[in-house]
Amino acid sequence: MLNVLRSPAGLVRGLTFLAVALALLFWLAPAERTLGTGMRSVYLHVGLIWTGIAGFSIGGLLGLLVFLRNDAQLDGWAQTVGWVACGFFAAGFLSSMLASSINWGGVFLAEPRNLSALMVLCVALIVQIWGSWPVSPRLKGLFRVALVAIFIWSNLTTPLVLHPQNPIRTSTSQAIQYAFLGIFLLFSLAAALLVVALRGGEEREEGRKGGREEGRKIVNGEW
Repeated sequence: MLNVLRSPAGLVRGLTFLAVALALLFWLAPAERTLGTGMRSVYLHVGLIWTGIAGFSIGGLLGLLVFLRNDAQLDGWAQTVGWVACGFFAAGFLSSMLASSINWGGVFLAEPRNLSALMVLCVALIVQIWGSWPVSPRLKGLFRVALVAIFIWSNLTTPLVLHPQNPIRTSTSQAIQYAFLGIFLLFSLAAALLVVALRGGEEREEGRKGGREEGRKIVNGEW
């Protein structure tokens, strides 16, 4: 099953199915009494940003395991998860501007939550770039754990100005809550599919490099 998902055709089929499911869910998702159809932009923003946060959290857990076990292969998975999480988090940040423009009439970059999200994204990109360098896996894992700690600290200390505290949990509509959950799960499945496909491609490339190196040693009589 994983080999099918790792193939380009499997990736395209999987993402196409999830895109159709997301489009259907966005169309069926209920509007909100105050925001009206502008609620769809909030669905998009929350689904993407939550998926990015979930990816950072998984990357942090993998980073902790890497730190404890000094496992380079596991670090490779953590690196892939981190890049996909950055992509979804960045998309969530950009979609927040769309939601802000639709529902608040403008984009307020100086809003504390926007600044906090931008800071977390910058730190995450630094961690990912650091993770691509030939340094100790333990140190890379420690940085991934630190990213999660920074996010938690930022989330707890950033004041709320325009951003609501928790619009999903405090909503009186179960239909809205289920819509948020469904969109988040579909985005998470898309992220997981991307991780499996990207990691599969990286492992195939590593295997080809290893094969070329073994061939070179045979030719040079090093075996």
